[in-house]
Parts: sequence; C-alpha cells; structure tokens
Amino acid sequence: MTPIESIYEIKEAVVNLERYMLSKDSVVSKKARMKYEQLVDVFFRGNKGSEATKHRQECLNDHGFFMKLMDEAVEYFYLDE
Repeated sequence: MTPIESIYEIKEAVVNLERYMLSKDSVVSKKARMKYEQLVDVFFRGNKGSEATKHRQECLNDHGFFMKLMDEAVEYFYLDE
C-alpha cells in the first residue's frame, strides 16, 4: 500500500469514528478514542522524519487538525512526484 493510500484509509476511518467519539455512552466513546489514537500512531509511523511528527499531541487532541495535517501530507506526496 502506498503512503497516499494509507492516509486515505486513515482519513476514512477517522470520519467513521467521529460519531462514536461523540457518543453519550462512555464505553463507546472511550473505545472510539482508543481506536482514534491508534490511527494517529499509524499515521505518524508512516511519516517518520517529516515535519508532521512535531504535531502528534495536537492531533491526539484535535481531530480537525489531524484531518488537515493528513490533507497536507497527501499534497506533499503529490508535489514530490
């Protein structure tokens, strides 16, 4: 799988998790949060050495920022080709 494909898969998973992260059921929201944190970790493992690694903690706290960072990473890959 290419890095771009991986990023798109992560983005899709984050979008699917958003409603569960906002659930009033604490067990559901906690499980969704744990899965979200795993997705953030997968993204950063795949982008070692990039400027993005400085923003891991911010991504864990703000999924909107994480989505924007992934968009920028995809842009970078397209510009680098």
